[in-house]
Amino acid sequence: MIFVTVGTHQQPFHRMLAALETLPANELVVQHGYGAAPAGVSHAAAFMSFGEMLEQFEAADVVVTHAGVGSILLALRVGHTPIVVPRYRRNSEHVDDHQVELTRALADGGRVIAAWDTGSLAQAVASAPPRRPPPERGERPIHAAVRAALRGEPVPDA
Repeated sequence: MIFVTVGTHQQPFHRMLAALETLPANELVVQHGYGAAPAGVSHAAAFMSFGEMLEQFEAADVVVTHAGVGSILLALRVGHTPIVVPRYRRNSEHVDDHQVELTRALADGGRVIAAWDTGSLAQAVASAPPRRPPPERGERPIHAAVRAALRGEPVPDA
């Protein structure tokens, strides 16, 4: 299954949604935001709760996302190398090009696969490596300190 998210930004991301036509529709679950729901996909929703998003990220074989920090971090957290399609200011998809800058930095570091041109989306999806097991997330000293502070207990030394 391919999970696609455009996030919750008010400007629709028509360019990315139109590019989904190059992918197998029966394998697509799409969170389409303020844009129109793509036809023929397995499931489409304008918006999802965080829990629903997490379920989709964990169930997906591949994640395609806009360059929203939260979406990218969630994909990385569950072991994906996400395909990232940044929103462009010149296309009125966002107010500035911070998504371009973030995508460039993460792609240069090998953390994401950038799809700069939506014509390359199918190729980018095909090149996505298999999902890795998520890293172990043991408790760190900061966790114990925050928990103690919230409970009004003495904060342990870090």
